[in-house]
Amino acid sequence: MNIGIKLNRLKKENLIWLIYFFIIIAALLSNAYEKYFLETKDYRNEKIYRTLNITVFCVAFFIYLYFVIVSYEDVEYLKKTSTKKEVIHAHVQLIAAILFLVAGGLALYNEINKAAPDTDIGLV
Repeated sequence: MNIGIKLNRLKKENLIWLIYFFIIIAALLSNAYEKYFLETKDYRNEKIYRTLNITVFCVAFFIYLYFVIVSYEDVEYLKKTSTKKEVIHAHVQLIAAILFLVAGGLALYNEINKAAPDTDIGLV
């Protein structure tokens, strides 16, 4: 693979790590609002923490989608001269990225459609 492509991907991945930093802050803030909601039953806090959770899951979903696209490009890039190990690695990476995308989509769906605040799932 071209070194320019690899450097461009690393640049994007650095941005993704920065986005994860903000995801952590949003998740901690969401947990604080959820705690306030559970203690006070103030439904404004529920709306805030659910909105934060949905936003976090949406951002994570698009990050996972990016990794699916990159992994697919890697599989497509494989040439006939690639080793069997390289081919297997690229396909396993694609499968893992797809599974993360599916899990992110399911988590987002669950957060949008959950009826009660006590049906919580962890953030991946």
